[in-house]
Amino acid sequence: MTERRQLTLVSINGPYRDEAIFTMMRLAHAAKENGVDVNFFNYLDSTVMGHRDQAPKEFPTIETIYANIIKKGLKNPKADAIACIKCTDARGVTKYQTEGVIIGGLYDLAEWISESDKTILLG
Repeated sequence: MTERRQLTLVSINGPYRDEAIFTMMRLAHAAKENGVDVNFFNYLDSTVMGHRDQAPKEFPTIETIYANIIKKGLKNPKADAIACIKCTDARGVTKYQTEGVIIGGLYDLAEWISESDKTILLG
């Protein structure tokens, strides 16, 4: 049996600051379409990406796009998501993360990096 490939995507910018988050969603979708497991690690302002009840007036709602990728990730290829606890606490979004986002820390990121075939930082 072939070992599964794994991609870790690390984001640091907020969801409506620039195109980085949209690029990350496109990368994740393409990876999953090609049978690659995807890990999302949200750090600094990108922890707002998973905040439920976003209501931007001029942009697609990132949380909805993100949540759909995570929910579809329950099957293979999988998608896991961790938001940094220190970052979510500092921004007041720890309790408001979309379903499927786990609150974790940099040790989780280090573990994912060591297990991944590729790691990409967007920010």
